[in-house]
Amino acid sequence: MDIDTESTATSLDENTENFCDNPTRDTIAEGLMGLIKPTVDQLDERVRATRLSQVELRQCIEGLSEELKRISEDQKHSIDLEVYLKKLINAKQRVTVLSNILQSAQERLNRVHMSIDKETVKRKVLLNNTIEDPHSVVLSKNIGSSMSLQTPLYNLNDFPDVYEPSEDTHLFIDALEKDMKYIINSKPTLACEIGCGSGVLIAALAKILKSTCCYFCTDINPKACIATTRTAKMNKVPLECTRMDLTTNLKCKFDIVLFNPPYVLTEELEIFGCGLNRAFAGGLRGRSVTDRLLNNLNDILSDNGVCYLLLLKENNIGEIGEKMGEKGFKIKLVIQRKIPGEHLFVYKFSKA
Repeated sequence: MDIDTESTATSLDENTENFCDNPTRDTIAEGLMGLIKPTVDQLDERVRATRLSQVELRQCIEGLSEELKRISEDQKHSIDLEVYLKKLINAKQRVTVLSNILQSAQERLNRVHMSIDKETVKRKVLLNNTIEDPHSVVLSKNIGSSMSLQTPLYNLNDFPDVYEPSEDTHLFIDALEKDMKYIINSKPTLACEIGCGSGVLIAALAKILKSTCCYFCTDINPKACIATTRTAKMNKVPLECTRMDLTTNLKCKFDIVLFNPPYVLTEELEIFGCGLNRAFAGGLRGRSVTDRLLNNLNDILSDNGVCYLLLLKENNIGEIGEKMGEKGFKIKLVIQRKIPGEHLFVYKFSKA
């Protein structure tokens, strides 16, 4: 047994040695490795690229998930477009006001040209009559003697921050003309225009009442007070104009009050300041300033006094009528007019 065991071990050692020193095997192994290694390296690169792509894909999925979650949360809250719609409407109304101002200026220029042409023709006729008959006297007292109430003279070239008389101003003058008989018969002694601007309304009223009445004006815009004073001088109207908010510093009561308020629907912040925006910006309902006056109208008017007030259709005139009726006022429509973009009214308020 010992002999056999020893010989077997020797045989195994020899075989192992022969295997390790086999050059043919080594050559074949190197050849196989040379063939396989590029493929393995290529697979390794592709596996590495796949892992990187998976990381990027994971990041994209996480980002998309967050975006979808944000969109889902946003959809829970409805978008309020009413605010933007109101801003567009307010912008449209402001553009309409400016357009009316420009149109009014153009119409005024046209009237000036017509007046010049008429005056030229009239002077030619007078000159011809004088030449034909030197002893004749041409009387022109009837020229312009009709009861139509013309827009008073004014000049705002130095006052860009003062509201230019526009369609609303002319409608107000037409209201005074239409109610002229009532105004004269009421024999007022104290009159006041609130927010006088250019001063043409109080000057128009003075054309009706002449020197039988004392005239006062107020405006929050100091430039408007100066412009009104100039208008008064141009039309030879004696008046007192003071810078103030409505009639806060006046303790007397008036027989006639004129008020063409800022009536355009705007944001509430636009009603502050003292520039041109104060002339048209009326707040969300166009009544921020108007309501303040109406709430104190009982303390402003005399017992037989009247207030002429211009309103826009969007100012909710029905609601104003109900509130003032509850306060004991009579309300009467004097005149109304539709112009591009606006429907305007002039109402007369009096104590019942």
